[in-house]
Amino acid sequence: MGNDRILIIQLETIATKVKKRRNRRDYMTAKLNEYNQKRNFARTLEPEGITEVAQEGLRYVVQHHLARRDHYDFRLEWDGALLSWAVPKGPSYDTRDKRLAVRVEEHPLEYRNFEGTIPKGEYGGGVVMLWDEGYWEPYGDVEDGLHAGVLKFVLNGRRLKGKWALVRLKGKAGEKQDNWLLLKEKDEYAKTADGISEFTTSIRTGRTMTDIEEGEEEKITSNPFSSAGVQLAQLVHTPPKGEDWLYELKYDGYRILAYIEGHSIRLITRNGNDYTQRFRDVASSLVEWARGRAMILDGEMAITDAAGKTDFQALQNYMKNPQAKNLTYIVFDLLALDGTDLRGHPLLDRKETLEALLQDAPQNPPLQPACERKRPGKFPSGL
Repeated sequence: MGNDRILIIQLETIATKVKKRRNRRDYMTAKLNEYNQKRNFARTLEPEGITEVAQEGLRYVVQHHLARRDHYDFRLEWDGALLSWAVPKGPSYDTRDKRLAVRVEEHPLEYRNFEGTIPKGEYGGGVVMLWDEGYWEPYGDVEDGLHAGVLKFVLNGRRLKGKWALVRLKGKAGEKQDNWLLLKEKDEYAKTADGISEFTTSIRTGRTMTDIEEGEEEKITSNPFSSAGVQLAQLVHTPPKGEDWLYELKYDGYRILAYIEGHSIRLITRNGNDYTQRFRDVASSLVEWARGRAMILDGEMAITDAAGKTDFQALQNYMKNPQAKNLTYIVFDLLALDGTDLRGHPLLDRKETLEALLQDAPQNPPLQPACERKRPGKFPSGL
């Protein structure tokens, strides 16, 4: 009898969830119809609203939208569409900031790829820039959170990371707006400033709002080759004679070639394995730093201690549990830049170009040039 009762309760719970899901899908369809009714697709390049089935993790996007009022559109993928909030001041990494977020109609998933100009006179007319994108992970049940007015989640994007929350405000009598607050929760990513004002370009194309408005072409170029072998160390008994050579330190890590093309990146090991997702924080940091340019870097992914010494065991531990904050991509060489194959250029010329590029290298996760001497004369002590 007891087991029968448990089974009945479980079946009722499943039936309730199925009904809830069906109602949610009907709601999403209705909200996307509302989205469609506000737009003339013969005039605007925005995508038409249809529900889609997610193919991978839950995605999110933040779009800087310069319309009648400047604001940021914060969108979370859920149930085949994008939950959407308009955030007038944009998100903030400062936990003290409470950013107003006005919930608006759901948008189609394809809208996460939209960057361009909406014609004047159309709904939302103005300039739209892809400001951030990535994946989000909700804490608990999303439907329950939306109903209760407290939605907590983790963002893993190129510019936004860590724990965040959306909290609904109590509405005033007669108020039509669905007002929420976008909050940064305390974690290792929190800052004492908003941390967003420094980012003024598209994460996809490297364009500014002015570039997009004026119709400037995307700054993406293609790399001249899609795969390459790496130079490996060879054991010798004595160093070369003279001074027309240089050396590099041996780092204990993974040899990685970084293929960057605009917002696309691949991190490939010397054996041809794709480690982009394993080192996704570095991948995001590299794309942000490249600002839409195409390049191929040759380097070593490593974990360093306070003295700068690499620790391969720590890197192995990171692969199992990616929590380390001192993951570093140490770059030896620049193999291609802006569509030009540099492998036939003198090594010192390539390194000088690389050093110039690395003047504004990201610090989280860090990107740094390999330590070397251009005219060694003799090895430093300890080698």
